Amino acid sequence: MVYKLTIQTALPGAILVNQSFAEGIRDIQPPAPYPPNYFLIYLLLGILGLIALFFLIRILIKRFKKPKKDPGIVKPSWTLAYECLEELKKKNLPAKGLFKEYYTSLSDIVRRYIENRFLIKTPEMTTQEFLLLLKEMRDFSHENKKSLEIFLNSCDLVKFARYGPSLNESDESFRNAKKVIDKTKETSASGTEKQL
Repeated sequence: MVYKLTIQTALPGAILVNQSFAEGIRDIQPPAPYPPNYFLIYLLLGILGLIALFFLIRILIKRFKKPKKDPGIVKPSWTLAYECLEELKKKNLPAKGLFKEYYTSLSDIVRRYIENRFLIKTPEMTTQEFLLLLKEMRDFSHENKKSLEIFLNSCDLVKFARYGPSLNESDESFRNAKKVIDKTKETSASGTEKQL
C-alpha cells in the first residue's frame, strides 16, 4: 500500500494527517442503551399489592367476625308508643308545671307512632302539613283523622301559643293520645285485623 503524502501548510504544532486515512475514521458511537431497571417498578407494585391484600383480608375478617344480629322480637309501633306514654306519665311533668315539655313529648310520641305505623317519614313537617298528608291516606278513617287533628292542634296551642292548660286538660290530652293509638293499631288474633 502506498500512501500519498499531501503537503499542507499547517499551523505550528499541528499534526498532519493523510486525507485518505482521515476519511476512514468514524465518529464516537453513542452510549449503548442500558437495560431498564424494573426492580423499582416490581418493588412498588409488590408493596401496593400487599397493601391491597391487607385491606381485603381486614374486610373479610370483619365480615365473618361480625356477630349476626338476632332479629328477636320486634315490638310493634303501638307497643313502643304505649311504653313511651307510660314513661312520660311517670315523669309527671304537668304537676311540675312543665306543660310545654309535656305536650311536646306527647305530640312527638303520637307523631312517631303514626309515622312508624303507616310507614311515612315526616320529620320536618309542621302539624298542618302532617295532617294534610294524612288526609290523602286512604288507610286512615275520617273519624281518626279528625280526632288526631284535634289532639295535635291542642298540643300546638300549648307548645306555640303559650296556652296554660289545667291538670285535668293535660290528663284529657293523655287519654286522647292513647285513644288515637288504640283506634289505629293493628291487632292480631288469628290473623292481622286492622283497626283503622
